[in-house]
Amino acid sequence: MHSMMQQPMEARMAFRTIIAFIRSEREAKRVIGAARLIASSSERTHIIGIYTIPSPIVYADPTGFADTTLFEAHEQRHKENSEAISRLFRAEMSTGTISHEFRIVRSESSSPSAGVTQSALRADIIIAGQPDPNDPDSVNDVTDPLVMESGRPVLFVPYKTPLPESIDRVVVAFNGKREASRAAFDSLPLLLKAKSVDIVWVDPRQSNDPNVDIPGTPLSDALRRHGVNVHPHAINSNGESADKVLRRRIAENNASLFVMGAYSQSRLKEWVFGGVTSSIMADMPCLTLMSR
Repeated sequence: MHSMMQQPMEARMAFRTIIAFIRSEREAKRVIGAARLIASSSERTHIIGIYTIPSPIVYADPTGFADTTLFEAHEQRHKENSEAISRLFRAEMSTGTISHEFRIVRSESSSPSAGVTQSALRADIIIAGQPDPNDPDSVNDVTDPLVMESGRPVLFVPYKTPLPESIDRVVVAFNGKREASRAAFDSLPLLLKAKSVDIVWVDPRQSNDPNVDIPGTPLSDALRRHGVNVHPHAINSNGESADKVLRRRIAENNASLFVMGAYSQSRLKEWVFGGVTSSIMADMPCLTLMSR
């Protein structure tokens, strides 16, 4: 217990069990790279590479029976994919000293992402690639279950933006709601390592939060007590979308991480950041952590 108290806050708050969810060889290196980027150097850190085999969609042949050739092709394809990704994962991880393993799991759904949710119950965070339109294995996967059902924060790795060498500058989108607050605290291990963290609240006067006189200050104070170098900002959109305002702040700060709460479709209609979740998933400016 005494030795734990002697450790710096960053070490005590580190992600210890990290899932690297890999759907294709194309996204493997960036997902593994991001997992290694956020991993602590502690011997207690463990990275689990996961490839999920989705349930096949099998259609009936002209006689009314299931076409087994489709099932066999499905199994063979995923056998080859999983073996190739397993080799790549082990090769990438062998260059470091972080404890690791690779698992192949079956999903009860046709979505590979849905198969990760059970494993996520025993992990701190999930790393996944942003769906790439040029990669059929990722773009055809519905990623909603990762954020909405896993109960864990998900760090998405963009396919167009190079992986940063470190996470120095962070922008946190805040709107006074539970999801945004949850995302901020779920990202604490990363915020503690950052040189600068900006809490950005777009149009706070439109909210019912009693602290709008100093928007974002209660959250900033709470994070500062953990040792985060945090700065709250209230921004008037002047009619611009929250998406544009946040993207501009990310660009101005040269942020290497964006943190935001994730919202279901019904909640999107109620939220001042309405289109941000889907917009960021479609065009990701940097590493993006989502939580709900």
